[in-house]
Amino acid sequence: IAPVFVLMESLTLTKMREIVGWPNGEGDGIFSPGGAISNMYAVMAARYKFFPEVKDRGMAALPRLVMFTSECSHYSIKKAGGALGIGADNVILIKADQRGKMIPGDLEAKIIDAKQKGAFPFFVSATAGTTVYGAFDPLHPVADLCQQYGLWMHVDGAWGGGLLMSSKHRHKLSGVERANSV
Repeated sequence: IAPVFVLMESLTLTKMREIVGWPNGEGDGIFSPGGAISNMYAVMAARYKFFPEVKDRGMAALPRLVMFTSECSHYSIKKAGGALGIGADNVILIKADQRGKMIPGDLEAKIIDAKQKGAFPFFVSATAGTTVYGAFDPLHPVADLCQQYGLWMHVDGAWGGGLLMSSKHRHKLSGVERANSV
C-alpha cells in the first residue's frame, strides 16, 4: 500500500506549495501530526541549511544561535529552541502591537542587537493567525528583514493558513510566498 500513499503525499504537498505561491510547487515537504512539530521541523531545516555540520558535530560546533518570534506567537517556537539545543533563552520575543501583530522595527533592532553581542541570528517565525488574537504578522516587512539580514523566514500557519484557500481572505497571508517554510 505504501507506494500509493507516497504518491498521494507527493501530489498533495506539491499542490500545497502551489497554493502557498511557490513557483510550480517547487520545494519539499513532509506531513506532520500538528503545528508544534511542524514549527520544530522548520527550525531544524533552517539550522541544517546554515550549519549542515550539526548532523555530525552537534551543537557544540556551532556559534550561539538566536531565533526570533512574536510575543504573541505559539509557545512551540520557544519549546523548539529548548528541545533542539538552541536554548529557550535564545528565542527572542518581538513586541507586538495592540492587535497582536509583530512590530518589524523591534525585530530589526533585536537582530542588530544579537549580532552586536556576537550571536548568529538565523530564524524568524512569523505567525499567520495567532492563537489568542487571530493576528496575522506583516509578512512582507518581515520577509524584507529576513532577506536583508540573511535569516530563514518561517510562517506558522497552523491557525490561519487555511485562508490561502479563500479568495476573500487570502490577502491576509500576502507575503507567505516569500517564506522559506510554512
